[in-house]
Amino acid sequence: MKTNFQSQGQDQRTRRFVSRSGYILLELVIALSMFAIGVLGLARALNTSMEVANILNKDQRVRIGMRSFLEEVRRKPLNEMSATYLDVATGVTYTSSVERVALATTRGETLADLYNLKIVATFVAGSDQQEESVDVYVYKPAER
Repeated sequence: MKTNFQSQGQDQRTRRFVSRSGYILLELVIALSMFAIGVLGLARALNTSMEVANILNKDQRVRIGMRSFLEEVRRKPLNEMSATYLDVATGVTYTSSVERVALATTRGETLADLYNLKIVATFVAGSDQQEESVDVYVYKPAER
């Protein structure tokens, strides 16, 4: 038979267990919330990293296209050097223009048959239209 003293001890242990269970549940909710915040932060960082990688990849494709277009146009005769090319695969428009350059040497002589070949790449990045350009001096002697 249980005494009054024994039943009071069991009631106190039961209350301690119930109150401890409440704290364990609270700690579990806090821990899961912190874990969820961490996972969301990692997902956002991954998304940003992918966007940056796509931008860098597009920039690299534009630079390679500009280099190819420059080499192709540079080898043409002077009257065919001004051209426009649309790369459908990347959505980039390459435009070239030629201007005569007048450079003087240290002796005061003007260099003849020297031209500035300018390549401009126009493309859309995100919602903005962007331009990249490169200028190269080209020596094209007059055809005689």
